[in-house]
Amino acid sequence: MRHRTSALARSVFEVSALCSFGIAAAASPRDASAQQPPTRRPAASRPAPPSTGVITITANDHFYEAPNPIPGGVVTFRLVNKGKDFHHIWIVKIDEGYAFSDFMRSLGPGRPLPEWATGLGGPESPEPGQESRLTVELPPGRYALACLLPSRESGTTHLAKGMFLPLTVTKGAARRAPTGDIAVRITGREIVAPATVTPGTHLLAVYSEAPQPRGFRLARLQEGKTAADIAAWIEGGSSGTAPFELVGGTTPLAQGAAVWMPLTFTAGNYALLPMALDVASGELRYQRTAPALVSVR
Repeated sequence: MRHRTSALARSVFEVSALCSFGIAAAASPRDASAQQPPTRRPAASRPAPPSTGVITITANDHFYEAPNPIPGGVVTFRLVNKGKDFHHIWIVKIDEGYAFSDFMRSLGPGRPLPEWATGLGGPESPEPGQESRLTVELPPGRYALACLLPSRESGTTHLAKGMFLPLTVTKGAARRAPTGDIAVRITGREIVAPATVTPGTHLLAVYSEAPQPRGFRLARLQEGKTAADIAAWIEGGSSGTAPFELVGGTTPLAQGAAVWMPLTFTAGNYALLPMALDVASGELRYQRTAPALVSVR
């Protein structure tokens, strides 16, 4: 079954998020047995395509079309951006004992992600009209999908415009976890990646060591553009034509979480642009730290 943002979910958000996010989340002591982020670091050897179930989610301005429920295990999310704006998917695991409505009430400017909600990443925005993929391991349970990007026209987050969905993950078929040939580490200060890779299709194995949820956008630089051009564009408020084209990446990962992403690299220069949740605004924003640069040749 495919659905857009439900009327019930939208009403929950309008009450809790649009009214200055003034209602406190229904909270109880965190269960000591609640699921913790995975700690297994992904392998990075020979690339092996994951044996996964593929879930296609269509992003529009400003709602998702997605199946619900979905089988869990090793799952590949295929994000198709049919909007005129940029859109991504942030996958958040909600601990047992909490509901989607609790998660929605917990969001807002000045509020960090609650302890009982774990960011597991998700496909970052491709260019409008394009698609991106990301593989993640999902245990059964309750989840939320959300887009935290600000609108290019109004600056209002897509979440506030109704771009969110509840998701139920059921027990799925046993599938082997993927392996990758390019290892990427997200630390508290930087994105660590190889300086050089060969052209062709690779499988990135991404692992987060950062104490706070962080992700990155993967961008192919325009001919002649450099890291200095990226820094100037970000410092200028990310307005005007970007000096790169977005090709994928991951939304914020909790410490210890892992994802995998297949990407086809063509000759040129790429940058992994650090992204993090800005607690003050509730938006996902570029961090003013140096990107990891990758030369493909």
